[in-house]
Amino acid sequence: MMKIFLFEWKKILKKKTTWLLLFLSVVATIGIYFFHLSLANNVENKVINQYDFLINLYSQDAENSRLAKEKAIKEDDEDLIEEMTADEEYYRASSEKYQSFKESYQSGEWEVLYQEELNKLEYSAYPPLEGDGVVVTEGGGEITNFTQRATYEERNYMLDHKIDPFIQNTIYEMYLRTAYEDFGGKTLELWEDETDRYGKQGIYYIYQLIQSLYIPIIILLGCFIFGNTLSSETTKKNNGIRFHQVLPLNQTKLFVAKYLTGYLGILIFLMLMIGAPLIVGTLMHGFGHLDYPVLIYDGYTTEDMWKNAVEDTFHFITLQEYLVKTVWFTLVMSLLIYSFYYMISQFSKEPIFNTIIISILCFVGMQVQHPYNPFSYLNIDKLISHEIQLQAWNTDITYLTGIIIMLVIGLIFTVGNYIRFKSRTN
Repeated sequence: MMKIFLFEWKKILKKKTTWLLLFLSVVATIGIYFFHLSLANNVENKVINQYDFLINLYSQDAENSRLAKEKAIKEDDEDLIEEMTADEEYYRASSEKYQSFKESYQSGEWEVLYQEELNKLEYSAYPPLEGDGVVVTEGGGEITNFTQRATYEERNYMLDHKIDPFIQNTIYEMYLRTAYEDFGGKTLELWEDETDRYGKQGIYYIYQLIQSLYIPIIILLGCFIFGNTLSSETTKKNNGIRFHQVLPLNQTKLFVAKYLTGYLGILIFLMLMIGAPLIVGTLMHGFGHLDYPVLIYDGYTTEDMWKNAVEDTFHFITLQEYLVKTVWFTLVMSLLIYSFYYMISQFSKEPIFNTIIISILCFVGMQVQHPYNPFSYLNIDKLISHEIQLQAWNTDITYLTGIIIMLVIGLIFTVGNYIRFKSRTN
């Protein structure tokens, strides 16, 4: 079987289209990283501009207060002198404070900024009994207590572990976006602009790719490139001699070799498409921190399964734990999508058409969230964070259930592929 396996790989690697698609895919994913990097740099510049604006504003106010104080001295107005002296001191102190924050931001001394954030967040996240802790966004929406608590604990963890943050378009509290906000219209637009995060470091960028359905998309692309080892010989597209039908080969071994060739090709392609931006990001801006905290929702505290922003709890896992879970889930997700693709490809000779069909199937399937629907689990980030449970009002949609469902259905379709292959070759 090993000889057949190696022979199948040679056939794939001899195709110029395989190498062309691999090259274009790598160039595209690195290009997307540089586009993301340009967005991050633009946000950084906006933050610096916000600091400069406040520094100049307070400096000008301090100068105006100084001039007003000099005029009051000439007029011997003691009350105005005292008032303008206090104002001048306040404005100069504010200008110096933001100048210090700007320097800390530019030099990456995050502890200073974290502590300032924590001082502001503590009251709103954990208000005293007589307080309400209400915080309103720029667009007028009220930020929930859940988001305030999650942001506070995230920042506290990052301060304790000396972890670099993602970049956000704000000089104030860098809120962690959660599933508990329900903004709309202009408020939602402003909230997203303020809470969008950009990671320059290699592993941070990979984390953001996972959040954007990058993995199932790459699996589909991998199926398009490597998933046609059977269809190329079991459809009318290839009108040459079908060696697997005329040579004395064990059909089961032949199927296994062909099937594993495609599956392994997809996994290698996945590693390539994740490794390329990871390496580029690491070389340019460092690796990042595997201890970075990832928010996990603990679920509902009410019997009717409505979100309770005050009572609902949460915890954090490290980015390393998150990535380990992602790797295991990617293995079974690859098998599921690959087995579906193979089944379609044994009836259709066009890889592009097959990829479109599977893409539509995945997209439509994701809209129906049910514990026994394998497509409910394609969004790995929402699954690991338990956000999908809040959206679907169903606590049965879990990481373990997803692995079992995908693995079982993937194996069932694998057997179906084998049966179809045997019927065609016979």
